[in-house]
Amino acid sequence: MDTITIHVGTHGLTASSSFPGGNISPKIELQGVSKEVQYIAMVVQNKSGGENTKCIWTVWNIPSVGYIPPGYDAGPAPKFPFPAVQGLNDFGEHAWHGPSPGLGITDRLLFQVFGRVEPLVIAANAKMDEVIEALRDGKTVAHGSLEVVYQG
Repeated sequence: MDTITIHVGTHGLTASSSFPGGNISPKIELQGVSKEVQYIAMVVQNKSGGENTKCIWTVWNIPSVGYIPPGYDAGPAPKFPFPAVQGLNDFGEHAWHGPSPGLGITDRLLFQVFGRVEPLVIAANAKMDEVIEALRDGKTVAHGSLEVVYQG
């Protein structure tokens, strides 16, 4: 399986991507994406709660253009900035749910990206575990992960 390198924004995760700061999904730059990858899927988890890891975003069937643009609309089938499908996060939303640590507290976010040769066929009401299981269908040809810290 090919490896994709992930960079979150130019300066990491900014306040505008935090829940109280605007809750805007961040720009995610991707390097090492082969030409066979036609679609990108992303799973983001907040791993700060110890055993209570929270899925804060699942999105898939993003056209492979080398990055995931910021500011995805909420909803199961956003059209802006690129057409995609968003699953349910652990807050019951079809959207990015940014970190919300208290002052001086650090959240650890795990970004996982998957490169696919075909669109992922799964209902938009899917939760993270269902998305990850569906990604094992043999059409996922690349993967990358990055842990990012965000301090409140």
